[in-house]
Amino acid sequence: MRMPEVRSGRAAALLIMSVFAGALLVACAGDETPGPTPRTGGAAAEPAPEVYAAELVDLTNAARAAEGLDPLAESECARTAGLERAAALVGRDDLTHAPLAPVIKDCAPLTMAAENLVNSSAEPADVVDAWLGSPGHRANIVDPALTQIGIGCIPDGEKLLCSQVFLGP
Repeated sequence: MRMPEVRSGRAAALLIMSVFAGALLVACAGDETPGPTPRTGGAAAEPAPEVYAAELVDLTNAARAAEGLDPLAESECARTAGLERAAALVGRDDLTHAPLAPVIKDCAPLTMAAENLVNSSAEPADVVDAWLGSPGHRANIVDPALTQIGIGCIPDGEKLLCSQVFLGP
């Protein structure tokens, strides 16, 4: 069984792009963290994507609170970007980050953006724990310069594919 994939991304400076055997590969620092443990109970036990995303937001803010940081404000612009970014990855074998410049442009006047990705059937708490166990994902979650969050989750087979988008001034 293939482990769920978790990916992090930060503005273009954190993305390393290379061409190998004719394919464009995008990698981010700290992406080798194993994915979260799959949930039990099957598809009937799966929550609605909006409920799953809301749990991820709450757990992300709880992690920030544990670090003495202010909670992230929910952003409709970031959520819309997350939904679009997740939709673009449905059915793909790997999670790759699209450039964040369009998100920054669409969510102006904000000037910073970061992203964590997951394609999983795991409980939201396990997803956030996996993100916190990865330096790149953790950096996005606990970055005090990032002040807003939006998460878009959509079904991808038996999993939910989610894009956690962060924004800052």
